[in-house]
Amino acid sequence: MRRKGTGVDVGFIGLGAMGLPMARHLVAAGHRVTVASRSPGPVAEAVAAGAAAADGPAEVVRAAEVTILCVPGTDDVVGVLEAAGPELRPGKVVVDTSTIDPEVERGLHERVGATGAAYLEAPLSGGTTGAQAGTLTLMVGGDPATLERVQPVLEAFAARIVHVGGPGMGQVVKLCNNLIFAAQMLATAEAVVLAEQSGVDPARMFEVLTQATGDCVAVRTRYPAPGVVPASPATNGWKPGFTTDLMVKDLDLALAHAARRRSPAFSAAIVRQLLGATAAAGYGREDFSALTKILRRLAG
Repeated sequence: MRRKGTGVDVGFIGLGAMGLPMARHLVAAGHRVTVASRSPGPVAEAVAAGAAAADGPAEVVRAAEVTILCVPGTDDVVGVLEAAGPELRPGKVVVDTSTIDPEVERGLHERVGATGAAYLEAPLSGGTTGAQAGTLTLMVGGDPATLERVQPVLEAFAARIVHVGGPGMGQVVKLCNNLIFAAQMLATAEAVVLAEQSGVDPARMFEVLTQATGDCVAVRTRYPAPGVVPASPATNGWKPGFTTDLMVKDLDLALAHAARRRSPAFSAAIVRQLLGATAAAGYGREDFSALTKILRRLAG
């Protein structure tokens, strides 16, 4: 499986909208990358970019010193690690960049550690735009010495790598981040719909918000009035940078974690209901800012 060249033998499992550009950055950085994914199309694209294809997770881990996971949910991560289990041993490192349940993630640290391999969680922020640009932010939980070992690999697709604590802490920080982002989006959409109903020019509204106390990431990247922000999903047929279905999944994880900790999560519960309605209306694969469509319907 090893091929000539400089860099590290890296495995990558999960070539979705985030994973494929991340794998391309690893190849471009000079690493020897072996990939696997559910769909053959992204694998072919990664191979065309210079990666090698493997027949499943075990073969990826066998070929790699560092294996990166970027799959949709908790069950997917568990399944990958179960399949790869026979190949986990001292000298191997697994980095999970998925967003999953913090308690399950803590258990996976222990399970992988028992094989002699090392394990980190490093959930991502930055969306597909950040993945394509190689400017993602990673929230890393686990052993700091392991992070120091693999940081040069992660820097191929991340501009900011922050060690936030021990096992599970990366997932907690990611869920808190997405809770804030979802609440921002709901407030932004409500404000835009109210302004529209009142006859306000949406472009003028955007100009004010970005220079006033209402400014936030949701306003700047997902302003839900078509034609105002060229790169926003609303201007591009609600093409997803982060789908409604994925935000629903992350809010469910955040609410479950908050319940375990007996911590209030009022805004998360409210926006989760609206996102559920958005998915039920057929917009689950659109960007989560499509919740604006439901608000517009409610506003008549």
